[in-house]
Amino acid sequence: MRSMPTESFSEEKVVESPIVQKLQDVGWRFIKADELQRESLEEPLLIADVIRSIKKLNPGVGIGDEEINKVLNELRLKSSTFDGIKQVLDYFKNGVYVKFEKDKVTRPVKLFDYKNIGNNDFVVTRQPWYQGKEKKRLDIVLYVNGIPLVNIECKDPTKPAESSYHAYRQIVDYWKVLPELYKYVQIGVGVCETAWYFPIVPWHDEAKRERWKSKSKDSIDSIIEMLKPDILMDLVKNFIFVREERGFSTKVIVRYMQYRAVNKIVDRVLDNMKNGSQPNKGLIWHWQGSGKTLEMIFAANKLFSHLGNPTIFVILDRRDLQKQFNEEYNALHISPLPERIKSKEDLLSILKHD
Repeated sequence: MRSMPTESFSEEKVVESPIVQKLQDVGWRFIKADELQRESLEEPLLIADVIRSIKKLNPGVGIGDEEINKVLNELRLKSSTFDGIKQVLDYFKNGVYVKFEKDKVTRPVKLFDYKNIGNNDFVVTRQPWYQGKEKKRLDIVLYVNGIPLVNIECKDPTKPAESSYHAYRQIVDYWKVLPELYKYVQIGVGVCETAWYFPIVPWHDEAKRERWKSKSKDSIDSIIEMLKPDILMDLVKNFIFVREERGFSTKVIVRYMQYRAVNKIVDRVLDNMKNGSQPNKGLIWHWQGSGKTLEMIFAANKLFSHLGNPTIFVILDRRDLQKQFNEEYNALHISPLPERIKSKEDLLSILKHD
């Protein structure tokens, strides 16, 4: 492994960014682009960092060089098509399953530690070059354990011709010519007079943009809050999904109000199970189109990840909502699939079984 030569990055002067400083303030470690341990401009992964993290996050399972190479091959050889990107996201969430040669057992190898966030390595870099169909220099890239997960593009708000929309469009242009990089990147952020975030969907020409809102903070500082290491890891694990329905595929990413509501639900349930100290009811107010169905799915999925195999009831008061819920759930490919309770007898039977 080696750092890329300085002259590869010297075509333009690298300017300071207040965004980078804000990210450092919330837990990111800054490394200059020409000091990253990279194999080449064509390789998006920081291979040495990925290997180091795999060894650290998977102790006691007998992982060796052969298993590590299998993990790296799974990541690197997955295509930058929709199917490959979908599989890469699953690896991020659940690990890469490989066969261990010593005992001939297949086990998951973790790429991230979602329980102990401090075990991960959070690196931000400024203006790194990448080579794909074209050679491009990105503004800001966030790496976790050597894997690029976030791309931020910033525009100068003092220039009338520039806007956060132009920053967003620049990332869209980049994902067309740097497919190997963007099969890993999950979140794009466009910053100028305001800040927008969006899922990376390289098989489309557009992505749905959202604004994150934090109390008493403007949109840019709110985005910095969203990119805090613990929140970013929560987003990757529990709040970004590939969505397929009726031949159309995209990615969904949580909105700020959904994120808060889901975590209040999950925290309330977990605290009640542990201490029994919280009320066992709650009310969340929504407006039309705010994403109630996705919110219920996010909450159910996160409870499953915490509790193993709980029984969760989703009570719907209209047939169209039932249809909408089933279609949305199936489109996200989340297991297990929900079962419809058809009668009081069915309900009593399930409750009795539990």
